[in-house]
Amino acid sequence: MQWLVKEEPSNYPFAQLVHDGRTVWAGVRNPVAQKHLRAMSRGDRVFYYHTGGEKAVVGIARRQQ
Repeated sequence: MQWLVKEEPSNYPFAQLVHDGRTVWAGVRNPVAQKHLRAMSRGDRVFYYHTGGEKAVVGIARRQQ
């Protein structure tokens, strides 16, 4: 399955995810977003979208756990 996650580049840019190698999306308050995060499976493709002025998919990742 494929997913789109969005993040402000000033908060957590894709380059930081690449540097970290992995991350945990904690603090998501939107119930629908929480539901979708729980629905992700290992190996799912994740399109990383920068919001704000960029408004573009800036990278692709895979769910590890």
